[in-house]
Amino acid sequence: MSGLKLAALYGFYPHRLGFCGPQGDSAKKTLSNYLSGKKISTQKIRKILEAFEGAFSYYKLIAKSNGVRDPFDEKVVKAYWVGNHLLEKVPNSLLREMIIKEFSKKGLLSKEAAEEKAKGIPLNSRAHHSFHVLVIGSVTGRVLLGGKLLDLCRVSWGRVMEHKNQKGKNGVVIEHQPLQKKGKRYFLAEPIGKFVFCNKNFIPKIKVGDIVATHWNQVIQILSKKDVINLKKYTQITIESLNN
Repeated sequence: MSGLKLAALYGFYPHRLGFCGPQGDSAKKTLSNYLSGKKISTQKIRKILEAFEGAFSYYKLIAKSNGVRDPFDEKVVKAYWVGNHLLEKVPNSLLREMIIKEFSKKGLLSKEAAEEKAKGIPLNSRAHHSFHVLVIGSVTGRVLLGGKLLDLCRVSWGRVMEHKNQKGKNGVVIEHQPLQKKGKRYFLAEPIGKFVFCNKNFIPKIKVGDIVATHWNQVIQILSKKDVINLKKYTQITIESLNN
């Protein structure tokens, strides 16, 4: 899968909810058409995805730290959303610098707020989506991340247990470990069955037994064994950094 398509898949649902990316229906329609397989120019898709200021800032940081020219390289995009070895080469100092520089703009955080967030990040932080959700939070101010929304926003994984329709929409029931908080400590609870929606126009046919990534109650992609290991690893690194 191309890095552009991967970035579009993970960004589409929060964008549709109005939480990130360019505002207006035009971009949403273009991304939907692109993910459905319609021919859209690469340049047009790149321009839309560059306006996802949160995610794109991480892509640029990960790419620069690894000597990769294209921020939308598949490995770079996957590093942010799922996790891979590229995250190990992103210095904590550059992560802090990025937060201050990229997130203190008009329509995002104040310079003071960005500096405060950068100052408070744990020493062993990685430039992973779980870090952005649990440590930084929304930089657009369009959603207040807390409580159950944290579990919806983070990218999670789950084994498909059965296919199911809910309210006339296609979906699957997955074995899901919900993110919970007790006192000041975060943890992943025991697995439960959870229904998540599945847009068959966007992703290939899913089989019972597949392990999928989910974001905002939507199936995003089928994960390989290595992807699952990495997603668990970097999610746990973020959780442990907060609990220390």
